[in-house]
Amino acid sequence: MSLVILAALVAVLLAVSVRQGSDGVDTIYGHPVFSVASGSMTPVIDTGDLIVDQQLTLPQAASLHAGQVISFQASQPRVNSIIITHRIVAVVQNANGSGVQYRTKGDANNAPDQALVAPGQVVGLYSARVPFGGYVLSTLHQPLTFVILVMIPIVYLVSGEVRRRWVLYGEEDRLAKEAKLAGNVVDDAPRDQAITATPARRPSRTEWERGGTSSDM
Repeated sequence: MSLVILAALVAVLLAVSVRQGSDGVDTIYGHPVFSVASGSMTPVIDTGDLIVDQQLTLPQAASLHAGQVISFQASQPRVNSIIITHRIVAVVQNANGSGVQYRTKGDANNAPDQALVAPGQVVGLYSARVPFGGYVLSTLHQPLTFVILVMIPIVYLVSGEVRRRWVLYGEEDRLAKEAKLAGNVVDDAPRDQAITATPARRPSRTEWERGGTSSDM
């Protein structure tokens, strides 16, 4: 049961740790996180996984190389844009030489993405994944699920206290009954002894007279 409580507490902590930035991206302790909705990056990333990215500054986003997996906004402006996580397959220099753009492709896709990705569209650099974490995070965002998870530790603590008091009450009741039983045995002992005791025998007249004669002699 303690493992269930621990899991519930971790889930609640995860739910309250998620913050949404001004660009609409969820973060946990500064790390962008995303739920995977397609299998374009299988087998590296599966549908339902939770992606954890490393947040990048604009200069860092402009210094990436082929082979790295990035999460980026599919279009500009960034707010409310679809986020895609694909691998960089080529770094393309701008025609005027002022910077670079990235050609990306899903590992499971046959062709690269049509549009190039500018550094300003990059949200984060892939760092890790949590298998099925996307499903879990989506469920935790449901109000009813959150209430249930909060109630689990409370119910556990209350039930534990009730159980402890019930056991304590039963122990006190048992001790009281034993003490009462022991008291009854002690109180009845003198009466039993009085009933079962043999009365002292009174000497007969003959024995009395013999005793007196022996004394005169």
